[in-house]
Amino acid sequence: PRSGYASLSIEPSSARTAVETEDILCEVGTNTVDECRTVPATQSQLSAATNIAKCICGAGSFALPHVFLEEGVLGGTLAITVCGALAAYTMQSLSNSKTIAASSGGGGTILSYVELAENALGPNAATVVFALTLSASIGVCSTYLVFIGQTLASLSSDATSQNIVRQVFPDISTFAWEAGAAVVLLPLSLLRSYGIFAFTSALGVVAVLGGILVTLASGILVEPGGGLGFAIDAVEHLPMWPESLAAAFGGSFGTIAYLFCVNFLTFPIINSMEKPKEDYGGAVNWAVAGVWFVNVIFAILCLGFYGDQTQDLVLGNLNNGPYLSALKLLLCVDLLFTFPIVFSSGRQILENSIIGAEAAESENSAPARTAIVAVAIAACLMLAQIGGFGAVANLVGGVAQGTLAFIMPPAIAVALARRNGQELVGGESGQLLLGAFGVAVVSSV
Repeated sequence: PRSGYASLSIEPSSARTAVETEDILCEVGTNTVDECRTVPATQSQLSAATNIAKCICGAGSFALPHVFLEEGVLGGTLAITVCGALAAYTMQSLSNSKTIAASSGGGGTILSYVELAENALGPNAATVVFALTLSASIGVCSTYLVFIGQTLASLSSDATSQNIVRQVFPDISTFAWEAGAAVVLLPLSLLRSYGIFAFTSALGVVAVLGGILVTLASGILVEPGGGLGFAIDAVEHLPMWPESLAAAFGGSFGTIAYLFCVNFLTFPIINSMEKPKEDYGGAVNWAVAGVWFVNVIFAILCLGFYGDQTQDLVLGNLNNGPYLSALKLLLCVDLLFTFPIVFSSGRQILENSIIGAEAAESENSAPARTAIVAVAIAACLMLAQIGGFGAVANLVGGVAQGTLAFIMPPAIAVALARRNGQELVGGESGQLLLGAFGVAVVSSV
């Protein structure tokens, strides 16, 4: 999961979450689309770095070994390094632009990505950011359905292990699991208060870190076994670079962006920091560097364990004994309860656009809200049919998150610099090159 914020909690890569301040829960949707003015500005650099790391690291980590299979060991390492570095740069660029916009031209307080885009580029750009936030929310939720479907289907179809899922629900297809999860998620996603989901932050951290550690332990000790030496020796005989650069870039770079390009989730963290101007840049750098290190090591070792048999989700390479089955179920349960929190952003956008913000809070709007949520979840289910977890994550990360991370930040920086007559570090040409890279990412996916 991908979590959330302040001395509150935020979820990891599967869960882009919410922040709890005493009795008030500030939703991601509110933070990124409207505003959230209730988070106290007391967060330290360490706390902010931890929360940003939680936003990045999550279920997408289990797709990285297959990304390295497609891009090669060195190619994958280069891709994740470039993506992480540029994402860190643009997160800091947005923070700097936020400060500039608020202090010049009577900009007032800027608390969300939408507000910043409107201030720098106008209402049309704000609408684009608004729409991309909706797309990211729906898209990320779709990856959760895929993860749940693939994981439970692998347990259900395993006739050799007799795990609990196999015993109760034998030979259930991936689509059936996804559809069943969608039915369960409908009432959960209609809840207006997310206090009952507060436990998912700790659950998400335990599930993801436990999954990474157990996957590595299984490869070292069980299958294929042979210790770290076996994996390291095997890596030396694997392809270092992709066979086709264009195919690898278009087919898997978006999955890396799905992890690192969390720019639209960072505004609540900036707003909650005690000294954002001094500490935010360091917090971003530490968070990205830490997540980069863990994920590169994890991906390379898993690729060494399973080679060209590495599956779309590396959890599929593990056997389904009682402990590993329990871990897989824990990850699925975590995503099931994280879905409504992440979905809240898209739900709020749709409700405000279709029935209005005030009407959406009235009891008389319950049928309309139910219909909106049902259609949105159905859209998630349809998007989940594009392919496996990696394919859906690649699309979401490459298009929605890629635009918000690599195209909009340089455009905002250039617009503000021109308006204020300021010089950009590296000049406009550097920002234009970054924007061109973003266009390449989006168009290749």
